[in-house]
Amino acid sequence: MGRNLEMILCSKHHAYITPCSGAMALPSLLLHILAWSLTWHALVSAQQCLTEMMSNGCGMHSNEQICSWEQGLLRSKTMKDYTTCSFVVRDPAFLEILSGESKLELVAEAEAHEGGVYNPDDDCFYFSSSSKMHPKPNSEIMKMHLGTGKVESIVRETEVANGMTLGKEGELLVCHQGIRPSGGFIERLNITTLKSSIIADNWHGRRLNSPNDIIIKSDGSIWFTDPDYAWVQGFGEEPELNNHIYRVSPTGEVDVVADGFVKPNGLAFSHDEKLLYVTDTGSTIGGEGGKVERGQPYSISVMDVGEDGVTLLNKRLFAAIATMVGPSYKGVGCPDGIKVDTTGRVYVANPDGVQVISPKGKLLGLIKVPGASNMGFAGKDLNMLIILNDKAIYKVGLSAQGAGLHYASHKLEKSHFFS
Repeated sequence: MGRNLEMILCSKHHAYITPCSGAMALPSLLLHILAWSLTWHALVSAQQCLTEMMSNGCGMHSNEQICSWEQGLLRSKTMKDYTTCSFVVRDPAFLEILSGESKLELVAEAEAHEGGVYNPDDDCFYFSSSSKMHPKPNSEIMKMHLGTGKVESIVRETEVANGMTLGKEGELLVCHQGIRPSGGFIERLNITTLKSSIIADNWHGRRLNSPNDIIIKSDGSIWFTDPDYAWVQGFGEEPELNNHIYRVSPTGEVDVVADGFVKPNGLAFSHDEKLLYVTDTGSTIGGEGGKVERGQPYSISVMDVGEDGVTLLNKRLFAAIATMVGPSYKGVGCPDGIKVDTTGRVYVANPDGVQVISPKGKLLGLIKVPGASNMGFAGKDLNMLIILNDKAIYKVGLSAQGAGLHYASHKLEKSHFFS
């Protein structure tokens, strides 16, 4: 019985369809019954099964490599090499997001940088391209067709578009960092007609710095970060404001909702909207050469959302982010884009890939995509993670479903109901 429980933990609880030691899979009902009667011995067996998996490939996709993370020691030069790894497991709970079909795949080569958002209407993943400074500052708004991997540009010239999300009617909400002498702004863009309007470009008559990332809450309010990267990187006007987090009410009023960040970057609500996560890339100056500044943040903060749905309370450290594996990075970490799933796990793009963190702030593991800058959930079940790294677009199917995608979730629920 102990060995059978071990098989359940390896093949069922951790979503692997290949049982350890080649034993036959138990019927589904029995799996559920036994899963609820697991003993401490069985949990220990799960760790043994993880060890076995690393050594003989138990449960792995045939051409994927899953590696266990090791602390190592610098002085004895025992730091592990993860060159051949696609997934790096720091905690066995990481395996819960993988299935026997999880495979990291290159979809397309493209200068895909930010704004990753899925639109179910055309089954496309929208993103902004890497910014270019010559002959003038610019980035394009682009999309990738999930079915074919074809990439095309839909807006060739912007004021350095960055983060994006879908509004309640399926329109694109776009952060434009702004080009001197104008400040940044938030744009509403009709994907079909390309008709555009500006939602916000100032706070009490002071121009915004360079809006970076944007999300929408279920009440229709729009939240965005506004660091000063346009000024720091030489194409924006000198800031008039601190690096705030803003909220645009459903009726259009702009308010500061959080302060005290060095470079507020990515942001995401928890699946129940009771928490707001914000990444701070204060240590990353960016620009040519990828400059970093020692002593500045590389972390994720979390705040409670008050009962009024507006007030943010109890700001605290959620996780400090460092590269787990190579390639080498000048700084410690650069937590950029951030997303959540329906169980509360947090996904953050970092120079070593997408790090997956438990709801309590524990680092679980890594989906290794060097240079990752952003990602988003896509597909009819919102369980495909699309990862951008400035040079290419990758995808991996997960046993997890993205949260906070209000328009996509609503449309997909309706299509499933009527199908």
